[in-house]
Amino acid sequence: MSRIICVSNQKGGVGKTTTAINVGAALAESDASVLLVDLDARADLSGYLGIVPATGASGVYEALFDGETDLRDVIVTAPWYGLQVAPATIDLAAAEMLLVQSPPTERHQVVAQAIAPVAAEYDYVILDSPPGLQLLAVSALAASDEVLVPQQCSFLALHGLRQLSQSIERIQQELNADLRISGIVMTMQDRRTIHHRQVIEMVKEGFPGLVMESVIPATIRLQEAAAAGEPILVYEPEGPAAQAYRQLAKELIDRG
Repeated sequence: MSRIICVSNQKGGVGKTTTAINVGAALAESDASVLLVDLDARADLSGYLGIVPATGASGVYEALFDGETDLRDVIVTAPWYGLQVAPATIDLAAAEMLLVQSPPTERHQVVAQAIAPVAAEYDYVILDSPPGLQLLAVSALAASDEVLVPQQCSFLALHGLRQLSQSIERIQQELNADLRISGIVMTMQDRRTIHHRQVIEMVKEGFPGLVMESVIPATIRLQEAAAAGEPILVYEPEGPAAQAYRQLAKELIDRG
């Protein structure tokens, strides 16, 4: 049975897209079938992997809003582990306007309706949602079984985590009673910094049982991997970041 996991945080710059790509790659490396769906109008996930639809070609926007386009029609196979990607284009920036104009009963189902025809073909469907709680992000959460929350090791990011938790509770009450937080993964940790260790302990105290044991280190290698257009598991397969994402993937499997 497919697990639909939304990688989400209301705050940008916390490693959301990097986590979506690399946990997806780690799951695929373990022989799971994985589909990454880029739901961010900035198309960072697609650009990171060098999967950018040609001018005029269909992407996630068409799969969501063009009744003639199936999500299956836009999926591309990445060069690593059979990982598959539904890429975004700048056209996705128009999604909010279209969703505002849609009836409430329809706007929250647009992502679920798009992924429903293909979800059963994969072990994991990972949604890289836009930051904040735009309508498209809410629709992604309404379509998901689980939420994986990347959380930067910073006191300033904790407020956004509390807001996201409250938003998830509202979505559970109003749109998707089965939605659950699969875990909070701490990112960008400098192990030499007392501040970062304190933040991790605070998050564990505030969200008992939800914080993953895997912690993603702060390393220039992740930026280098993005510049090379490769998951860190390919760019530096034995490095600490790659090992952390493998451990995170194992935790996700175990928590399933």
